[in-house]
Order: sequence, then structure tokens, then C-alpha cells
Amino acid sequence: MPRKQNGFGNAKSLAFKPSKNINKGKGVGAVGLYPSDRRYGSSVNRTVIEQYDLASDWVKWRRGFEYYNKGAWYRLKTYDPITQTYEDSQIKSKLYQGTEYEVDVVFDGYKFATKNADSNNHYVMKRTTVSNPDLGVITQVLNDPIKYPRQKANREIWARGTSGAQSRLLFQMIGERITDGETEANLDFILDQDERPALFIGKSWPEDLTEVIAEVDETALDSTKWLQERNGNEQELVGKVVYIPEFFVERPVTSPSTFDVTDYTNYWSIELVDKGVGEIQILDNDTTFPPSIYDISTLTPILSDSNGGYTISGTYIYKKDIYQRFYGQQYLTGELATENIDIISYSVMPFVIQGIERRGGKILLRSVPFISELKLYKPVTNNTLIFTDYSFTKLEIDDYDDGQTYYHKAGSVNDKLWMRLDTDVDPWMDEIFTTGNTLAPATIYTCSCPNHSQSMLRAPQDTQDEDTRKINRQRKYPLPTVKGKSEFDQIGLSTAAGRIESWESREHRMSFKMCKHSIAAMFIENLKVKEPNTYPTVDAREAFESKLEKDVAEVGDEFIASYKRGGITTLEVVFALAQGLNLDEVETAFVILNSNF
Repeated sequence: MPRKQNGFGNAKSLAFKPSKNINKGKGVGAVGLYPSDRRYGSSVNRTVIEQYDLASDWVKWRRGFEYYNKGAWYRLKTYDPITQTYEDSQIKSKLYQGTEYEVDVVFDGYKFATKNADSNNHYVMKRTTVSNPDLGVITQVLNDPIKYPRQKANREIWARGTSGAQSRLLFQMIGERITDGETEANLDFILDQDERPALFIGKSWPEDLTEVIAEVDETALDSTKWLQERNGNEQELVGKVVYIPEFFVERPVTSPSTFDVTDYTNYWSIELVDKGVGEIQILDNDTTFPPSIYDISTLTPILSDSNGGYTISGTYIYKKDIYQRFYGQQYLTGELATENIDIISYSVMPFVIQGIERRGGKILLRSVPFISELKLYKPVTNNTLIFTDYSFTKLEIDDYDDGQTYYHKAGSVNDKLWMRLDTDVDPWMDEIFTTGNTLAPATIYTCSCPNHSQSMLRAPQDTQDEDTRKINRQRKYPLPTVKGKSEFDQIGLSTAAGRIESWESREHRMSFKMCKHSIAAMFIENLKVKEPNTYPTVDAREAFESKLEKDVAEVGDEFIASYKRGGITTLEVVFALAQGLNLDEVETAFVILNSNF
């Protein structure tokens, strides 16, 4: 039976008094194994209790709730010089832009003061879907731990259902939070009717990066007002943006001119050369953010050639150990993985022009070599969706157990309805996906802080003045670390070394992410996050109370610093938006590298 709990739990848990009968020992410092000489290659081994305290969501919730109560935040607003008023800032964008199933979304957000960012700010961005696609309906949930011990051991919930009109979009949504209006969870895998992977994702081989050569008609470009104003010098296009509306390509696996599969011990590779025809757009990126963040239609057009074309080439690698478990004792090879594949899919973010050449009445626009992905999949009528069992949450109206009495006093007719978010859902015990509603992308909150993203952005100036700078170099110029991502997972982000470093595990990416900033933003948006039941130990709670008091006392000074430095960079905003668009590490690296901050 589903557990019943409302409100904030025991009110007494909001503050802790020191216990008199606790033996704290006579040692100095933490009890874990910490190297005395912390050179490159050393590591920290925490005790079980220390790790438990660190993993506790209660501390995040408590801090976020306090930030909300103290008003330690600003709503992002835009000043209108004509009306001389401030309005809530909104950024319109699209999820999976370029697909025939793209989803309109709107971002708005909040700013929180901090000492750990170049601008002295962390940003929370709320993503709300405007158009909700029909991804299908879940009709069966395999959540009996006795019947499905293998899924239980892998911490996975398998669900089956019927396909919707836009269910093909699911193949682009790995890592995305899916909702039926009440239950939310992260999509991890998609299986076919034989319970074999219906999707394989490959990344560019570092020694053979992806390159695109787009071509437009020479006469069409020469006749544009933009080029005529520059005396016909086509080299002025270097640094501009090329966008191909049909570049989210899905085509039969037999279509590319080159599709060579090579098998290795731990991975297989695919060499791809593919040609396409269609509209080619050249855009002037005159906005603050990278072109991949915005709705592409908002950029200033230079040329749109409906008779253009392109050639894409590159080599992609696929790790076997990600998929081997679905094949049991049968050894996975590249030939076996691709024998039932029907469709290939690739996409390229709007790219920057590196070189231009006139040839045979055409203008060739060469891209900067970049890392991309090649997806292989087999669309089927009824897929099996796999969700991580630690990512489930439930959303409901914030009322009493009777389901009728509303917790909050009714205000004006424009007051938003208070909702309650339960983050302690156990899908092996609680009822999930029972509404019968169609699946759709969920409303999510993302944050630029390291606790939420498990990533560090550069902070070259940080909070100290020139003569008092004492911040660790890694914070100012983040580089890959010993305990960072694996080589395969780091393929994209390694290209952005010095701007961003991530230690995010696959488990964290597939979980429900939250931090004190995002929790505060949820409360501000009338979304009450229930008090988590993962309390830290008593010693940790006592230490936390004094630290929280100090943190709240410093908020004023932090906001003064954020005012002074708020205009230095908006890199944190870009990063938060990238998370909200469900960009993977390859696409995130592209965004970070192409931002001018």
C-alpha cells in the first residue's frame, strides 16, 4: 500500500538540540582515511557514516526551505525601457529541436547569491513544456521484487504500454524525466519485444571527429543584401552559424554511402559518410546565448537556400559493456547489435563556419570538427521502457489524507494551486503510473551549482580581489581529475577542459536531481517538497544547525557581492539551460565551448 505522509513531517525535526549522552571520541578531525600528502593520484576514503551523511537529502531540503523562508533569492526579470517596468524573464526554446516531434518549452528562473561562482550567483531554471507530445500510455508495471529479481538487483523498473502518436521521440529522451501527470521518473533504456536494446548510442572517435560540409547556391548568396553590404566578401561568413532544419535525420540503415562496422574487444565502431539535400540556413548569431540554447527561429537570417545539401562524415564508437547484460551468455558484437537495426539517427547542433570555398557554382561551408552522436534503433509498436528505481517522485495536490481538505488558505483567484512533491517514493512498494494518462516530458528545475549538476564551471576571478586571491586553481580552471568520468563518458567534456569538469556518474544523471537552490525555487513556485526521510546522524545534524545559521547570516554579504559581479558572466545560466534541454555531455560541451563567456 502507498505510504501516507503529508506536510513537513515532525515539526520538531526542524531544529536539533545537542545531546548530552553522546560520546564523540577524543580524536582530531574526521574518522575517514584521508591522505596526509594530498598530491595528484591520492584519494579520500570516507567511513560508512560519513558517506551516509553526505548522501542525505534532508540537508538539501532543510537549507532550501530556509532560503525560501528568508527570501534569499531574486526572480530573474527583464527591464522594459519603454514602459519602464520589470517583467519576468522568459527564454523560449525547443526540446529536440529539428525533429518532427520537437516540443516547445519556456524557461524562467531565479538567482541565488553564492561565493563559489565567477559571478557570485547560481541560477535555477524552471522548464515548462508548452506543447506536450503523446508518448504513449503505460499499461503494465513490472515492480514485483519476487517475480523480477534481476530488475530489482539492477535497480530498474520495467514498464510496458501502448505507443502514442509521438512515441518515436522516446528514442531521443534517454535521461529525460517522464510523467503521467502524477508519477515522474527518468528514462534509462528502451527495449524491443524480445527485451533486447532497441537503441544504441555511439560517440565520435576522438581520432576521427565529425565534420560537416554544407553547400548553398553561389548566385543565391551573392544576391543577399547582407553580402552586398560587405562588398561580396564571402569570408565575412566565417564565425557565422549554419543550421539545417532537417538535420535531426532519421533514415534507413541502408541509405548512407558508407556504413562500415568494425568489431573490437570492448567496443565496436561505425564509419559513416552520409549525404543529404534540403534547406540550408545561414544565421547571424547576434544573441547573448549560444544558438543551440535559443529557439533557432529567433536568430537573424542571412540566407535560406531550399536547394542546398550537406555531407557528414565521422567514426563512432559503442561500448559493449553497456548493452551486454541484455544478451545473457551470447557475446555481443557489432554485427549482432546492428543486424536488426532499421534506422540510423544523427543530429548536429547549429555549427560555426570555419572555412568557405567557391566551387562549381556552389559555396561550401566547412564546419569546425566536433564530437557528435550516432543513434541506431529499431522502432517497434510496443516498447518496454526502463526507469531507474531511485528516480521516482509523485506529484499531488497539497491536501489532507481525506483528499478533500486543502492545506492552504484560499487567496485571490490568481493564486497558484499548491502541489506536493514526494521524493521518497519506493516503486517496489508504492503504486506508480496508475493515472492512465499519456506520458509527456515533466516540468523540471535545474541549477548551475556543483551539488545539483556534479560539475564545476570555471571561476577565474571568484570572490577575492587581485591581492587576496586564495582560491584553489582547480576551481578557477577546472581540469579532468582522477575520479572524474571514464574516458568514454568524458569524450565530449574533455574538449571543454578548463571551462567545465564533471564527475557526474550515470546513476546521478538518471536520478531525481535536487539541491538547496532548486528546492527553494520549488517552494517559491507553490510546489511543496515533502521532508525527506533520509535524516543524517545526530552529530551531523547538530553541526549542520550551527553551519546553517552561519550560512543564512552571510546571505546579505553574498548578495552585495553578486550585485557587484552579476554582469561578469552568464555562463551559469547557459549551463542551467543546457541541463533543462536534456543535453548530454557531448552537446553540453558544444554549448560551453560556443558560449562567449
